[in-house]
Amino acid sequence: MPLYPPSSPEIKGKLLQIEEQLQLAMQDYPERIALDRLKFVLALAKFVRHQIDIDATAEPTAPDTDGPRGVARATRQ
Repeated sequence: MPLYPPSSPEIKGKLLQIEEQLQLAMQDYPERIALDRLKFVLALAKFVRHQIDIDATAEPTAPDTDGPRGVARATRQ
C-alpha cells in the first residue's frame, strides 16, 4: 500500500510550486536558522514528490498476512 495518496497532477503541481517558493525564500532570507529550516522543508517537498512518482510506478502487492517467511504468527488464546 503506498504511503501517499494516488499521484495526481494537482498534488505534483502544488509540490513543485512549494519547492519554487522555498527556493525564492532561501534567496530572500539567507539568515542561518531560517535557511536551515527552508532547506529542510524543501528537501521534504522533493522527497514527497519523488515518492509519489515511485509509488505510481510500483506494482501493487498483497499484504503479507502470515508475518515474516518461516515464522508462524502467534495467536491469542
